Amino acid sequence: MKSIKYLKRKYPAILLAFLTVIFISGCASGSPAKPLEITSEAIDNCQITIPGISREYDLLFLTDTHIIIPETSEEISQEIRDYSAQRLSEFAGESGYASSDLFTALLSYANDTKPDALLLGGDIIDSPSPANMGFLENSLENLEVPYVYTPGNHDWTYPWEYMTETAANTYLTPLSPYMGGNTAIHTLELEDFIIVAVDNSSNQIDPDALETYKSILAQGKPVLLLVHVPFYTPSLLEESSAVWQKSVVLGGGVHGGTYPNDVSAEFMALTTAKDSPVAAVIAGHVHFSHTSNMEGEKEIPQFTGDAGFKGKAARIHISP
Repeated sequence: MKSIKYLKRKYPAILLAFLTVIFISGCASGSPAKPLEITSEAIDNCQITIPGISREYDLLFLTDTHIIIPETSEEISQEIRDYSAQRLSEFAGESGYASSDLFTALLSYANDTKPDALLLGGDIIDSPSPANMGFLENSLENLEVPYVYTPGNHDWTYPWEYMTETAANTYLTPLSPYMGGNTAIHTLELEDFIIVAVDNSSNQIDPDALETYKSILAQGKPVLLLVHVPFYTPSLLEESSAVWQKSVVLGGGVHGGTYPNDVSAEFMALTTAKDSPVAAVIAGHVHFSHTSNMEGEKEIPQFTGDAGFKGKAARIHISP
C-alpha cells in the first residue's frame, strides 16, 4: 500500500546547513542587500512510501514562486510594464525579498543539497513577460540537478488574455523547452518510478495528455503525478475555499469545486482506479501545505506545497 505523510517537524538542521546568498541591491546607492538565508525552517517535509522500490529517494518541490522582473524597456507595451510593476510588491514574500531573489536562493539550495530531482509545480513566473522568461531561462540553465516542470495558470497568461487560444500559442508554447518539448504531458523517469507532469493549469486536464497518460499507467511502474491545480478532497476544498473564497480545486463540483469535463473526469478515474500505479499526487496553486487523499476505487495521497514566493519549499522523501 502506498502512503504519504506530511511531517510537521522540519528537516534536520544538521542536514540543512543554511544557504546564504548575497544579493547586490539595484538601488542607486549601490549598497549591498542583507544576506538572504534559506534555512531548515523554510523547508516542509513530506514522506511517501512506495513498496518494492530499491532505495530511498529525496526530491525537492518548489511551486508558486511568482517571479516578477520589472519591465523597463519602452519596447514592451505599457500594459505589460504597468502590470509587472503592480504585481511586484504583491509577491515580495513574507521576508520582504523579491520573489526572483527567493527563487535564485532556492535553486542554489537545490544545487547545494543535490536532491534526486527538482519538481516545479507551476506559477514559477507570474506572467510570460520577456523579462520573466529571460530570467527563467538563465535560472534553469544554472540548475545542476534534473528537473520536471508543469505549467501553472500564471506561467502563460495575462489577465487581459486569460486562457485564450492566442495566449496558448504565443506564451505557453515557448515554455515547451523546459517541459520536455510537450507542455501537455512529459516525464522524468527515475530507476524505480516515473514523475509525470500533466498540464491542468486551465482547471481542466489538457486533452492532449490523456492518451499518453493511459500509456504510462499501462506500464505498471509507480507514478508520481505532478500537476498545478490540486484535485478535490473534502478537507482541501474546505481549507482552500476559506482562503480564496472560490474554487481552486479540480473536481467535487457538487461540493463547490470545479466540475471536471469528460477528459478530466476520465483522467481522475484512471488515477484512482483499483489498479492505478499512481503513488501520490503533488500539486501547488493554493499557496499552503496540505495533505489528504483523493477518493476513488482506491485512495491516492495528495500533497500541496506552500508558495515559493514566501521562500518555502518541500523535501519529498520516498522510501520502500
